[in-house]
Amino acid sequence: MKNLLQTVIVMWVGVLCVGCGPRLDKWQLDRPELAKAAGTVTLNGQPLKEAVITFFPVTGSHSAFAKSDAKGSYVLTTFDPDDGAVAGDYKVTVSKLDIQYEADPVSPYTAPPLYHSEQSLVPDEFGDSQTTKLTASVPTSGSEAIDLALTGPEGKLKILTNRRGK
Repeated sequence: MKNLLQTVIVMWVGVLCVGCGPRLDKWQLDRPELAKAAGTVTLNGQPLKEAVITFFPVTGSHSAFAKSDAKGSYVLTTFDPDDGAVAGDYKVTVSKLDIQYEADPVSPYTAPPLYHSEQSLVPDEFGDSQTTKLTASVPTSGSEAIDLALTGPEGKLKILTNRRGK
């Protein structure tokens, strides 16, 4: 009798454990295969730190993105951190903004601010998916050498709001 009880308990524990594993929803099940993809980004020969890199697929619907580290290195992410990108050809944007924002001291939580400006620290052409000439290919085997070499001056200063001195 004791053996039968032990057998039944072991079977119930087994049944319960089957339902405790990781569950995949339809968004996870429909994910395409990814290839590890990484590289470095430089501006005028110097590592570009804290830049946002976005890969827009020429065909397909899964973009990938990354943020560069202090050495200009990046690893692409599509779904989960550093998981890579779908193999294929991409248009690439790189952006890094210097944002200046000065809230109105009388009403700091309401718009508009006293001053708000944005300046691209990379040439403007690289920050727009319509105008960028940067392209990259991610091979099915992956690559850790998708290097992006940008050249040119900083983008134009865009003053969005200036109510200083009024």
